[in-house]
Amino acid sequence: MMGDLPAPGAGPPPAARSLLARLAGAREALVAVALSAAAVAIGSVRAPAADLERRVAETSDVYVLPPTDEVVALSLGYRSALADLLWSHVLVSQGMHTMERRRYENLTLLLDAINALDPTFRDPYLFADALITFQTSETPHREVVKAREIMERGVQNRPLDGEIWLALGQFVGFIAPAAYLTDPEEKAQWRLDGARMLARAAELGGGDANISWQALGGAGILGRAGEREAQIRFLQRTLAVTDDEELKQKIRAQLDKLLDARDAEKYRRRLDGFRDLWRRDLPFVSNTAILVLGPPRDPAYCAGGAHADEPRCATTWRAWAERVEGER
Repeated sequence: MMGDLPAPGAGPPPAARSLLARLAGAREALVAVALSAAAVAIGSVRAPAADLERRVAETSDVYVLPPTDEVVALSLGYRSALADLLWSHVLVSQGMHTMERRRYENLTLLLDAINALDPTFRDPYLFADALITFQTSETPHREVVKAREIMERGVQNRPLDGEIWLALGQFVGFIAPAAYLTDPEEKAQWRLDGARMLARAAELGGGDANISWQALGGAGILGRAGEREAQIRFLQRTLAVTDDEELKQKIRAQLDKLLDARDAEKYRRRLDGFRDLWRRDLPFVSNTAILVLGPPRDPAYCAGGAHADEPRCATTWRAWAERVEGER
């Protein structure tokens, strides 16, 4: 029996090797047949599937989120993170809808959800008008109104953000009346509203000359609408907060045309007096800072009330201006 066993280290007998070779050949043949059948199957369905893909396209969107209050609850406290995720989805989906030449129907619903999750997230407010109106199909009136509503929500939640006020004022005062509104009375009202929003942007953008320059168009809207006093206030407030010398000269030239000689002289005297005090007292602080700090006051000189009515004893800039005008 021991003589029938192969020696240690020897391979299988010839008969076994022949069987293994036949099995390997059969396996390779089966694999080749399977791959051929798969290729035939894929080839038979690929062309119809591609043709179906070309002919069938999405025509509407399905909004799967619950109402905004419930979206906030479902965030489990990760409100900003979920708002960021939805905002990323909005940007990607907007591009895909534009490529497919169809309107993004869920956009305003998603923006409402993002605003509810993170009310101070500024990017959705800044880009709301562009995302809603710059699409491949005509923008319905209700969505133009919705764009304004979302942007007004932005200035409510970020009341000191001059850039959002500027974007809102430009949309309400210029873009929407020129491109999307058709009713003349509605156009006129939106232009006036937009001009007032631009006035607020100019006040808040004193440290950013770019905002002030862009907002200046609102003064022209007020002038064309016959709101002369509002136009003057717009220009005066912008002049009071801006540090841009070129813009100051432009505004002064416009004010000289709007004010009569006597009023223009009073305003120039008050403005020059303010700048003299600023340079003499705190020349190293900004225009806005000196307005917040108030006029310089000498406590020893003003004690006792003998000089209480003089400009140098005024405790507010309003009181100082009134006393400067009352001197002459």
